[in-house]
Amino acid sequence: MTMVRGQYAQLMAPLGRKVFNQWMDTYQRELEYPAIFHIENSTKAYEDELEFAGTPPAPEKPENTPVAYAQFKQGGTYRFIHLTYALAARVSYELYDDDQLGVVKQIPKALARSMRFTEEMVAWNVINQGFSTVKSIDGVSLFNNAHPLLGGPTATSYAPGLANVISAAGTYPNRPAVDVDLSFAAIQLMTNQFERMVDGMGMPIIYKPKAILIAPANRFLARELLGSPGKPGTATNEINSLLGEDLGYMIGHYLTADSPWFALCDKSLHHLKFYRREAITTDMDDDFDTDSLKQKTRTRFSVGPANWLGTWGSNGP
Repeated sequence: MTMVRGQYAQLMAPLGRKVFNQWMDTYQRELEYPAIFHIENSTKAYEDELEFAGTPPAPEKPENTPVAYAQFKQGGTYRFIHLTYALAARVSYELYDDDQLGVVKQIPKALARSMRFTEEMVAWNVINQGFSTVKSIDGVSLFNNAHPLLGGPTATSYAPGLANVISAAGTYPNRPAVDVDLSFAAIQLMTNQFERMVDGMGMPIIYKPKAILIAPANRFLARELLGSPGKPGTATNEINSLLGEDLGYMIGHYLTADSPWFALCDKSLHHLKFYRREAITTDMDDDFDTDSLKQKTRTRFSVGPANWLGTWGSNGP
């Protein structure tokens, strides 16, 4: 569809002096997804990420008996398929030439603004849909109460203290068995699950949460829980034991609901990826037959969770 003068008669008025141009006169937020996702470049149609687990704990070797042999465990493959996102606008030559306020000449900036939001929306949907449609490399939802371990049921028989953390042998959670709202007790539950975390063969590993991720509506509660010197909600002189965890919080303005909340390790430890196949580009051309001006922006990227380790989420009540 071509924008023509009849649709924008006010732009032709010679006495017009000022226009409120929403994509020029309002401010966008700083990009938020780079604070969470690893941004890497790609030169291929897709990127594959693989998973392996090491060897199990060594068994006792009785005198004069053969040593036990072990093999690595190979897991699945997570494929990042780069998709193309594009948007264009087309204006007649007459509208472009007769616009007295210069609005249509700002089309490239409007397209760039749209593309910026698209990147945020697609990236944050990995989090928003992480309880359902977004899968990790193990084939289950990113936030799940029973991620299967490559070592199978025996993997959770080695490390101590897992009986009260796991819901099934051979699995490990990064989501509560029953979803909970953000609260003092819920943050304790989350940190305990991180403290007991094991690798695919059942040996303890270090994944320390760095920040909780919340919707804007929960920012006041987060300040109370993580910043109060005393235990929130009590009239006693108890200390706020959460302060020792050195947790911060991040407001996710692209989270689609208020109840869900999340916890993430330092970005160097988790595996949320944003692969950029093609940087945002702009292009324009004239239509020979009509003299209309066509302007376009395009990019290619993929985003997803190569692995669930280092992430945690609760879908609210």
